[in-house]
Amino acid sequence: MRRGPATVLVAVGALAEFAGLRDVVHAVEADPDVVLRWSAVGGAPAVERVLRIAGVPTVAWSRADGFDLVLACHTTGEVPGLVVSITDSHDIPVAVGVSTEQDRAAAEASIPGAAGRTFVMGDPTWARVLAAAGRRAEFRARLGVPDGVALVALGCARPDAISLVLSRLPFDEFRVATVVPDSAGSPGLIAVSPESDWIAVLIAADVVIGDPGPAVRYARGLGRATLTPDVIDGDLLAAVRANESTVEPITAPASPRLVRDKVRELVDLEAVSATAASRPFGPLDPATVPATAFLMSARESSDVVTVTRVPHLPDRRAGEDVLAVDAAEPDPGLRANAEIIVHPAADDPAAWVAETIATSHCALAVAAGDRAHFTWYTGQTWTADVPGLALMAVAGAVYHHVVDNDAITKPIDVRVGEITERITFGAG
Repeated sequence: MRRGPATVLVAVGALAEFAGLRDVVHAVEADPDVVLRWSAVGGAPAVERVLRIAGVPTVAWSRADGFDLVLACHTTGEVPGLVVSITDSHDIPVAVGVSTEQDRAAAEASIPGAAGRTFVMGDPTWARVLAAAGRRAEFRARLGVPDGVALVALGCARPDAISLVLSRLPFDEFRVATVVPDSAGSPGLIAVSPESDWIAVLIAADVVIGDPGPAVRYARGLGRATLTPDVIDGDLLAAVRANESTVEPITAPASPRLVRDKVRELVDLEAVSATAASRPFGPLDPATVPATAFLMSARESSDVVTVTRVPHLPDRRAGEDVLAVDAAEPDPGLRANAEIIVHPAADDPAAWVAETIATSHCALAVAAGDRAHFTWYTGQTWTADVPGLALMAVAGAVYHHVVDNDAITKPIDVRVGEITERITFGAG
């Protein structure tokens, strides 16, 4: 039996591997007989940054040699579950961990050196998903998802997926979050930092759009609706609204000590019976870029004006769209080109709309205080109570109605998503 501590290196080849590897090696990391270090394969800067932020003990890739064992994720389309390869100091495979007994044959057939060396390690990430599944309402609140709004989670590598989904899902019905690490921030996108506990997004989600992999697999295990990325090129809104879920149970055992015990066996450490806890739930840091500019469209049928708005994204404006911005919009170009400018909480709404119409090129200025104040560029003014609907959506309905009818002479029924409210206007 070994007398001194064993040394283990965890090699992280991509950002997407980090969270799963943390779950796998958590019990190894807590083993007093093991010295564990992390390293970014090839010295990848993005991975190195995440390792630093996470505060795990690291070693530079150029110095990552001489360890007793090396653990790394093995990505293969032939095995649906989590796969971890373990090699010795000479880079020779000594063990391959798979999630379930059903994955063993596929791993041995597709991974060189795996035959006769596989073991069932379970899926510690799935164990953590199950443990946190009851916190759905908490996670939705922390991600900033309003009540009555569906959350769509994106887990695909397609470069244009974020912009396309944001531009095709009405903002008042849906929020969009990404579980792809280090996704660039877009207005209206809920992005969690790479070191955040991304499983919270899956638990909070109603629909998951993703490539085959852990995110989609866990979503199905939770009973969430899942869609493949090709749906983005079709009728995305109809597919997301259908929200058809298919539960695919995950049967992976969940003991976090399985990998620890295998590591101890491989380095000739005495077997121990001590229990090992799963990794506790980590930080959840949503990096949301507020949406302060929207493209709006409206249609009127049977005296109901239905309004749809999506976050403004470069090169996504169609000819019939109306640009509406919040008073907090930082881009002077967007403010200068906006047809509608809205202030959701002005100290003096009447004075603010008057000044905005006088000093900008917008057609409609709207501000809320005790009542909402609307001023058209020709000088017409109205006030109204706006219960239950976003002020900007009501502004879009007013804009559409005035353009079509030249004035407001009666209440307007405004429909946003599944909600319809009658807005009654008074003189300004």
